[in-house]
Amino acid sequence: MRATRISSHSLRPRCAALLLTALACGGSEAPPTTGSLRVSAATGGAEVDPDGYSVAVVVLQGDSSSAILGTTTARLAVNGSVTFSDLKPGPYSVELGGTAANCPIVGQNPRGVTIRAGATAEITFQVSCLQRIDLSGVWNYTAQFGSPLQCNDTGSVVLTAKGDTLTGTNDQVGTCDLQSGSIDHSRSDPVIATAVYTAAGAVSISLSRLSCSYSASVAGTPPDRLIDGSVSCPSGNGTWAAVRGGGSIASLTVTPPTLSVVAGGTVQLRALMIDASGSRRIGPPLTWTSDAPGAATVDASGIVTGAAAGSATITASAETKSGTATATVELVKFAAVQAGAFHSCGLTAGGAYCWGNNTYGQIGNGAKANGLAPVAVSDGASLVAISTGTVHTCGLTATGAAYCWGLDYYGELGAGASGAQLCGSEAAACSTTPLAVAGGHTFSSLSAGWEQTCARASDGSAYCWGDNSYGELGNGSAASTRTPVPVAGALSFTSIGAGVIFACGLTTGGAAYCWGNNTAGQLGIDPASPVTCNAEPCSTAPVAVSGGLTFTALSVGYWHACGLTSSGAAYCWGDNDGGQLGSVTTETCTGLGGSVSCSRTPVPVATNLTFTQLSAGSFHSCGLTSGGDAYCWGDNFYGQLGNATTISSPFPAPVAGGFSFAAASAYGRWHTCGLSLDGIAYCWGFNTWGQLGDGVTFDEDQPVQVLGQGAVSGTAALRAARVRRGVVPATPRSPSLRPPAP
Repeated sequence: MRATRISSHSLRPRCAALLLTALACGGSEAPPTTGSLRVSAATGGAEVDPDGYSVAVVVLQGDSSSAILGTTTARLAVNGSVTFSDLKPGPYSVELGGTAANCPIVGQNPRGVTIRAGATAEITFQVSCLQRIDLSGVWNYTAQFGSPLQCNDTGSVVLTAKGDTLTGTNDQVGTCDLQSGSIDHSRSDPVIATAVYTAAGAVSISLSRLSCSYSASVAGTPPDRLIDGSVSCPSGNGTWAAVRGGGSIASLTVTPPTLSVVAGGTVQLRALMIDASGSRRIGPPLTWTSDAPGAATVDASGIVTGAAAGSATITASAETKSGTATATVELVKFAAVQAGAFHSCGLTAGGAYCWGNNTYGQIGNGAKANGLAPVAVSDGASLVAISTGTVHTCGLTATGAAYCWGLDYYGELGAGASGAQLCGSEAAACSTTPLAVAGGHTFSSLSAGWEQTCARASDGSAYCWGDNSYGELGNGSAASTRTPVPVAGALSFTSIGAGVIFACGLTTGGAAYCWGNNTAGQLGIDPASPVTCNAEPCSTAPVAVSGGLTFTALSVGYWHACGLTSSGAAYCWGDNDGGQLGSVTTETCTGLGGSVSCSRTPVPVATNLTFTQLSAGSFHSCGLTSGGDAYCWGDNFYGQLGNATTISSPFPAPVAGGFSFAAASAYGRWHTCGLSLDGIAYCWGFNTWGQLGDGVTFDEDQPVQVLGQGAVSGTAALRAARVRRGVVPATPRSPSLRPPAP
């Protein structure tokens, strides 16, 4: 057979094809589809954490840090490396964890990285360890926070180290000025703290207590101060600072060193302890004792309660030190009692006493804390007359000199310069102690209203001071003043009364004149005022009340006034939205953003009763008969009518309890006070600030006895019974710097 010969030309293509086939069948590796990541740590400095760190590698979806598709973790030595293999290409987040508190990471953590197929990405974390500091022990601090007024705290934090955290206790004393009054801010709470180290070498402390957080820079070597501190609380932000304390108690002083309290009233004592570091210390626990518990007792927190007339030495002891205070307990005998908008006051032969809301210092005892029982007005022993306004109070001495205290936002204290203190959440000018009214006038009577005060001079002329936006000073202008200005018209008055942005006076001939705002018809003139003040009807000078009635007595309320004729008939005019005029009226007065039922002329109180006294309040009024029976009418939502119900009445309703009163005062916004014929003061109605003076904050719909007058009598025993039954206390409200619309 003849052999077949394959030429070289025909072989080459076939060989090339075979070669391509061989390559396609695995003669070489496929392209890479994954990458890797090498993470390293470079640690330096003092007290390096020996147990290493943890590394978390998180695969992300796109560039969104919130779309996590998976996480891989591994351990990493303090100066070691770890490699993560078989990572799909894409974005990753790498975070180094497990570092000690004193070993902050330099730079960003976590860090972003992109993995590429066939490549190894590298990240190195720099860790700089700092020398640990010891923050355990006692830290004595001061703190101020809140806006616009502050909480002012002094205290001690005692810390114990537990690893990288600190735990302990906080003991503090202080006050917070709030819209509802100055509150006691003294308490003990657990705290949690940590030392915060930064890569730049700075050290700070972060501390939490209840809902407040504190931070401050650590200063000194070894650390002895906490400086540039900040506080964040729900009530506002502020600052704080601390010094290292400790050691035994070097001295202990009780404040105040002397105190006066009425029987049944309470006073909070404080123990000022200085420790071996020379700074104030709160704690260790104190032991409080009284050497005469029959006169005054003291509880474990330093609250002294008056038991009976007398005195007691109160002692506080801690470690080997002790301090004392002298408590004098007194019984009071009131000659007069008056209800203000949010507080009440009484006058004794020995001075003035007030109780209730004290947001603006209107109690006059040098503080801003509310009083649930009568407290003596500072320097009030010389006062022989008192007028309880809305958020300020005034009094007269026997020589006719006038003094005022409380809110001074409008100049209503009349002292010339504004009060030097700040009160309320508005940080308004005020004085918590009496200020002399400027001008050197001699007055025979005075009346504290809401924004202004008026007084009668011994010659019958009238003066007013404070806000004059609606002509309520009656001097023919609308300019406010902080000193008394004469009321225009050359009238001779027997009495003066100030309400809310208006006032009235009774002349020697028995004619009633009013001036100021007339939005609710309270000037008693018809037709309405021909002029306006701030777009509201008004008169900047006295105008005669319509009707030609002759009055023997006049009482000015918030937005209405009442007069009493010689026959004992009562007439009222002005706002009647609560039925406080004692008659059903059909007029409507519009202004100040609303409309109210009203009467622009005097209307008779709808009753057959004859009265010897009248008192106009906010939305209610009261009157006394010749036998001392008290009747009230108008709004009764809080029991201010005292008739053992909360049902309002447009007609006079008898006050419950069977008391015979010598005087009654309805000027309280929602409460009333009265003085019985036997000289016992009673109050009833709204009581959220303690303005009833019975030691609690429960509303009362009938008279309860004000504390400090000896044994509780009559229906005052109802108070204790209601407390035992768990009656809900009065609904919290805020006293108002500015008067509400009628």
